[in-house]
Amino acid sequence: MNRKFVLFALCWMTLFSSWLILHPSTAQACSCATPRTGKEQVENALASQTAIFAGEVTAVKRPQMMILSSDDPVRVNFQVATVWKGELAKKTEVYTALSSSSCGYDTFKVGQAYLVSARTYEGKLKTTICDMTMPLASAAEQLAILGNGSSPSATSLGLGSGTVGPAALAGIVTVVALLSAAVAFYMFRLRRSKR
Repeated sequence: MNRKFVLFALCWMTLFSSWLILHPSTAQACSCATPRTGKEQVENALASQTAIFAGEVTAVKRPQMMILSSDDPVRVNFQVATVWKGELAKKTEVYTALSSSSCGYDTFKVGQAYLVSARTYEGKLKTTICDMTMPLASAAEQLAILGNGSSPSATSLGLGSGTVGPAALAGIVTVVALLSAAVAFYMFRLRRSKR
C-alpha cells in the first residue's frame, strides 16, 4: 500500500470524524401535555417536582464545547428568594436543555426573576418547558395558590462546573480514538514499507 493512499485514507477518516462531531444531532420536537390551569400546574409540581422556588438568574452558562445536540446542558445559577418545596440554598443551580426543541427552557435571562419547578436527575436539579417554570411576573395565579414560602438556607447547593454533556464527551472520545487508530495504522504501514 503506497503512502499517498494511506494519507488519503487518513484525511477522509479525519474529515468524516470531524463531520460526526460538528454536525448537530437532530432532535425531535418537544411535546408537553395540554396546558393546565394554574391550580393543576401547582398541584402537579407539588406532587412530582423536587424543588419549587422563586429566584433571580445570576448566570447562564452554555456548553463550552462545540454544540452536538439541542439536549446539551445549560447551567443556570439563581439567587433564591423564596422556597415552596425542597432544601435549597441562597445560591442554587438548575440545568436545562440548550433548546426548546429538546424541552429546554431556553429563555432564562440574567437579572430576571422566575418561578422555577425542577426535579432531581443524575444528582442535579433540572427543569423543562413542560414544568411550572416561568417569569415571576407571569406567575400571579401560581403564586397565589402556593401562598407563603420559606427562606432558603444559608449554604450553597450543587455549584458544580461540569457542562460537557454525555454526547459531547462521547464524540470527543470517538474522534481521539479514530485519530489514534489512524496514526498507529499509518506508522505501522510506514515501518513495514521501510523493511
